[in-house]
Amino acid sequence: MKKFTFKIFAVAITLLLSTSLSLELLAQSAGYEVLFDGGSLEKWRSKSTPSSPIKGWKVEDGMLFMEGEGGGDIITKDKYGDFELVFEFNLTEKANSGIKYFVDTIYNEKSGEMKVNGPEYQIIDDYNYEGVKEDPNGTTSTGAAYLFYPPKNKQLNPHGEWNKGKIVAKGKKVSHWLNGKKLVSYTRGSKDYLKKKTANKFKDDKNYGELKEGHILITDHGDKVFFRNIKIKKL
Repeated sequence: MKKFTFKIFAVAITLLLSTSLSLELLAQSAGYEVLFDGGSLEKWRSKSTPSSPIKGWKVEDGMLFMEGEGGGDIITKDKYGDFELVFEFNLTEKANSGIKYFVDTIYNEKSGEMKVNGPEYQIIDDYNYEGVKEDPNGTTSTGAAYLFYPPKNKQLNPHGEWNKGKIVAKGKKVSHWLNGKKLVSYTRGSKDYLKKKTANKFKDDKNYGELKEGHILITDHGDKVFFRNIKIKKL
């Protein structure tokens, strides 16, 4: 019996250690590049200090999340043009985060700061975050193209439960998805897009949403949001 139990334990450990590799192989077979495999952040870097180790972000039990303060936004080391990005997220109560795309790092020698521009897939606790409940336009709720387009036909699982998000960008056309349903569809640089831009805080940022390719960014708003199974496919 002891020998049999040991064999079961050994098999379980082997399966656990091979999970990340198995997930990556499955993703690759479907044409995806794994950006977060549940084990490391080797494909990410700090937005503001690219040469320094990532701080504040923790990897545990196959999940990525903020632990403490001062971590800052993180971005992919590589840039992407046409793509399909898929990810899972699990909110904590009143948490706020988001995923940006087509962002770039522009070093300002005078200020010594890095500036990042890019549209955002909003991720927030719709049910408990006061700002969202007071937003009449819905452009700050989960799945929205932040401050541009509100989500439609949304089914967001509450905090404590996992949700599946997706962003598809092909040429100038972009769509946001949540739990298998399309929420948002828009065209970067269109008359409607530019009109909305002139009415929000990005009006003076000429590069916002206009890049042909850019980094993927996960925001740090000081709240704990869990992420897993982040992968991207070039289209």
